[in-house]
Amino acid sequence: MSNIITEGQGNVPGHPVLMIPNRTDLNVVQALEKVLGSQGICWLVEASHRPEAEVMNYLNKPGTRGMMCSVARMNKEQLTAQIHQALENGLHVVLLSGRPGQQPGSISDVPSEILTIPDDTPLPALPIYAGMYNNRIDAAITSSAPYDTLHVQFMPLLKAGSAMGARIISSWTEAAATQFAQHPLLKKASLPHTLLQSLLEHQNAIIIDGVDDTQLSYGRLLLLALILCRRIRRQTNNSRLGIILPPGKLATIANVACLLAGVTPVNINYTANEATFRNQSERAGITRFITEQRFILKQQQFAWPRQRDILLIDRELSNLSNTRLTALRTLLQVLPAERIAKWLQLPDDVAEEDAGVLFSNSVGSIAKGVAHTHSMLMAGVLQLQSRLQFSPRERILCTTPLYTPIGLVAGLLLPLICGCDMVTYPSPNTPKRICQLAHNYGVAFGCFTPVQMQRLLQHATPMTFSSTRYMLVSEEKLPVDLARRAKAEFNLNLLETYSLSETAGAVALCLPPPAAAPGTQHCIPAGKIGSVGSPLPGIAVRITDTAKDDVVLPPSSLGCVWLQGPAVTGGYLANKPDAAQCMRGKWFRTDDVGMMDADGMLTICGRRERFSKVDGKMVSHVMVEDALRTVLKTNPADERRPLAIVGVPGPRGDRLIMLSTLHKVVNAHDALTVRYALTNAHFPSFWAPEKIIAVPAIPTLPNGKLDYNRCYLGVCQTLGIYPK
Repeated sequence: MSNIITEGQGNVPGHPVLMIPNRTDLNVVQALEKVLGSQGICWLVEASHRPEAEVMNYLNKPGTRGMMCSVARMNKEQLTAQIHQALENGLHVVLLSGRPGQQPGSISDVPSEILTIPDDTPLPALPIYAGMYNNRIDAAITSSAPYDTLHVQFMPLLKAGSAMGARIISSWTEAAATQFAQHPLLKKASLPHTLLQSLLEHQNAIIIDGVDDTQLSYGRLLLLALILCRRIRRQTNNSRLGIILPPGKLATIANVACLLAGVTPVNINYTANEATFRNQSERAGITRFITEQRFILKQQQFAWPRQRDILLIDRELSNLSNTRLTALRTLLQVLPAERIAKWLQLPDDVAEEDAGVLFSNSVGSIAKGVAHTHSMLMAGVLQLQSRLQFSPRERILCTTPLYTPIGLVAGLLLPLICGCDMVTYPSPNTPKRICQLAHNYGVAFGCFTPVQMQRLLQHATPMTFSSTRYMLVSEEKLPVDLARRAKAEFNLNLLETYSLSETAGAVALCLPPPAAAPGTQHCIPAGKIGSVGSPLPGIAVRITDTAKDDVVLPPSSLGCVWLQGPAVTGGYLANKPDAAQCMRGKWFRTDDVGMMDADGMLTICGRRERFSKVDGKMVSHVMVEDALRTVLKTNPADERRPLAIVGVPGPRGDRLIMLSTLHKVVNAHDALTVRYALTNAHFPSFWAPEKIIAVPAIPTLPNGKLDYNRCYLGVCQTLGIYPK
């Protein structure tokens, strides 16, 4: 029997209301009956989306009241009148959903065409969230039986009005985040214990080094990490240790060894300048670092610390005796994980202690340090696994640096914890070799920036990604023409991904359409062109006014995006003013502008500084750039950024200025030609740039993102405007 938790009964009003659970099975129906039975229930079923047979048979018992409706055959007024009549008769109306086609980990079984029934009607609605959880890593969050725990939560009543469907989705995400934070795997999260158990269980899984095609089993990885762990304990008394290594077996060993030693690994950005490196080291309190001699010689431009502060992992591991390794291997074969953990003196109560530190991307300012706790990182792994569902020994392409959230969670922790093989390469910017690795080893998953993906496609063949189930594109918005080219030429679905240094792993993934479910015509989308897809299970989203943080907007309105959940940070390192500005209770302000629709799709339109107010309307620079690339027919295979939009102050609002590498010389009529091209393609006329400035190249950051600060200052200098 599943453990059933019911809470929020105080939110049920004394008068009848429309209630909408996110999903239905027999346990959910019986839990609702237990709470609402004394007040009376009328079960509402949509004719084309009936619950499973077990539920329908249960509802046929004597004394049960219900009614059918049909979105296809009835207009909104008829549906509203039918529901209102049942409410007038003193009955709570509870909408029961069937099982649609959907991707794993979806927030709801209710299609948007049904969920939006109360939109713009006089009907208030009470959302009910039924969360289904397992005590296993491979299915910690599920959307159907079997499950270990059912958590039914009655949320606050929503007032009647517009965007009801989107508001219900938002309420469900808040309940999911609150419930997920109580999951036993997070409340007792300990990455050292979890990694130790997983590496012992999946000793035959391997790391394939893409540099020389050598292999390292997880069993031997654990041996080497245990030996290095004891060395780390002798070498440092600090609670944090810097790791300056690219993705690969040595970086993996170093991170695991630090965690087993009770030391927080801080993966350092080895492309940073000296000032940034010094600042990050000071903020994280790092005085000792792990790297290898070969990497020091290769990255001579990096501001390396003093030799006495460096632990060379290659030298440490090269001096190991076979006798010592054999003895330790024998010990691991006879001792259970609990005894080994006790021998290592691993503490148990560490869920809210630091297990990693990342630094935010800085544009014209000092990067902020973000401490990631054991529960945060574990939540990031469980969320990705619940949505993507990797099997042991599937191969993950690990080329993203470990100082990024995707690199740390999806490229290190997830494969180790789930027993997947890792195919590593030290740089994502070597497209020919990466294409060879993807093809030769049949990788199922990878992650790149849009620029890196463009380079990969230039060296790919139709068979390169034949085994790839998921190819994530992060850091910047995925250009539509790039996604279409990948699908048309390589049958590769590029999945736009939203991630931040302030969250563990990804926030949202834009997945392909799900397969149809038997017995229903409905599907729950997991992605839409232009969106970043639905938030991962356990991530809550809130939208506020871009100028006033305390003004909460309907989720379908354009505004500032806030996030909450166990994988979301609680603030920054050693910087209380910054933490106070970005946090409101458990809510984190991203400074991204976006919206969420009734399908639960989150659209990120750009950073707050990348919006301008033109003719009284908020205009996204990113959306204008996408439109310009379309009408100007830029080459999707060209990895260079062809244009950028900058907003500068004008006498009657903001002015949009276009930086262009497409124009060698700008003529007087060029801006007018662009305006006509936009309006002929049915884009708003106020999207047209007022002026075009020809440049040899668009300034970008090392990670490929637009260097908006340099673009803005350059435009101001060209136009003789004082920067605001």
